[in-house]
Amino acid sequence: MPTPPAQLSRTAAPVPLADAVALYGFLDLVPDPRGVRGRRYRLSALAAAAAASVLAGARSLTAITEWISDVPAWACRVLGFPTDPLSGTVSVPHPHTLRRLLVQLDGDALDRAIGDFLTARAAPAGPGLRAVAVDGKALRGSRTAGRSGDRRHPPA
Repeated sequence: MPTPPAQLSRTAAPVPLADAVALYGFLDLVPDPRGVRGRRYRLSALAAAAAASVLAGARSLTAITEWISDVPAWACRVLGFPTDPLSGTVSVPHPHTLRRLLVQLDGDALDRAIGDFLTARAAPAGPGLRAVAVDGKALRGSRTAGRSGDRRHPPA
């Protein structure tokens, strides 16, 4: 199984990045716990990168920091990491920087921002058809010529 960065490099519009970029605006509302001096990376860029790594399959702080270190440069630019104007390279944070930030973040504010994002995402775009998914296994054989369809599953 290829690594998440390898999967991102092969897809035209990666879902983890698209969702993380959409989440970016909501993350601007989370207060930054770091001091004003020495901020090299925006809070929303770091949190969006962490969210993209979780959406790509990372399940631990180590996996999150490894994903951010291994992701292609174009993905880092999309997520909002600064680019050096002379060399064009993208600066990626040290794993300890991200760990310290994630530990210090206000969990309630982050939860509200992600909740607002999910609410906005789930809101219907406008009038139209609503999709309903039905599991075929539960309905298979529920209506036959001999039965009226009132029994959904055969007796155990």
